[in-house]
Amino acid sequence: MKIEKGEWGYLNRQKKIHLLWLVGFILLGAAIFLIGYMFTHTRANIFTVLAVLMVLPAAKRVVALVVLLPRRSVGVERYERVKEMTGGGTLLVDFVFTSTEKIMCLDFLVIKNGNVLGVAAAKQDMEYLKKYLTDSVHKVDSSFHVRVMDTDEQLQKQLDKLTKTEVAPEQEEKVVKSLRTLAV
Repeated sequence: MKIEKGEWGYLNRQKKIHLLWLVGFILLGAAIFLIGYMFTHTRANIFTVLAVLMVLPAAKRVVALVVLLPRRSVGVERYERVKEMTGGGTLLVDFVFTSTEKIMCLDFLVIKNGNVLGVAAAKQDMEYLKKYLTDSVHKVDSSFHVRVMDTDEQLQKQLDKLTKTEVAPEQEEKVVKSLRTLAV
């Protein structure tokens, strides 16, 4: 079963997938090197070059693991509670994204009625996170309002305050699609 970016369990699944790929590339590189060494009895052969090239995809997996390993997935009880709060809005969970300067993580991201509401995970540079997220959303649709909170209770209060303004489903879908492309 494939889990899409922003769905519950995505973060934990990606950690496992990247770790398995990393181990696979290491084993494949070692096997290629050993096969070449057994046939030629020297390290200076084409098999060594191929084995060294296995470092490139392995390095990509290492980078993904460095980004994802310190992050914790949201608990299922908390997820269910926030899912009920959203009342029909789009809910993205375990949202990890990067800029050129920082790695940022949101426990929840709710897109509803022309608003993007986020709950930040752990301690982060909130001003930078808000600015980066706002800039990213406004590149797609400048009519959306972006707010980032520290707690689920603040999210509940913001959801209660939302007006019933309807936004065209295509606009909301464009914003959701853009946000999913930001996610690691």
